[in-house]
Amino acid sequence: MNPRNKIVVTALVLLQIGFLSPCHAVEMVTIDAKYKKDSVVAPEPEYPVKSRNLGHQGQGIYRLVVNDKSGIVDEVKVLKTTGSRELDASAVMALFKWKFRPGAVKQRDVLVKFTVTGWTRGLH
Repeated sequence: MNPRNKIVVTALVLLQIGFLSPCHAVEMVTIDAKYKKDSVVAPEPEYPVKSRNLGHQGQGIYRLVVNDKSGIVDEVKVLKTTGSRELDASAVMALFKWKFRPGAVKQRDVLVKFTVTGWTRGLH
């Protein structure tokens, strides 16, 4: 086998076992714990696939209006957009699922960060 063919075969084997698999961005959605104070339920938003694939990131501020009696979030207003409709929509949908102890919170402004933290090799 000539040297060129050996290189091609070696590369194919390494790809097959995942050693040379492509790099992938590591994305994170971050909400500081101080915003979750007095919460009973506070799920984090998901990073939308489309936004992740396009490399969209940003941080937004959202105002939660909370029902005094039930602790359920009645309204979410976008005070500062992330710059991406998909990221904002993901944040708003998750924040509507938040619940607080009844009477503990009337409204709260929440900072949500969508960031790409680096690159890692993915194994398939």
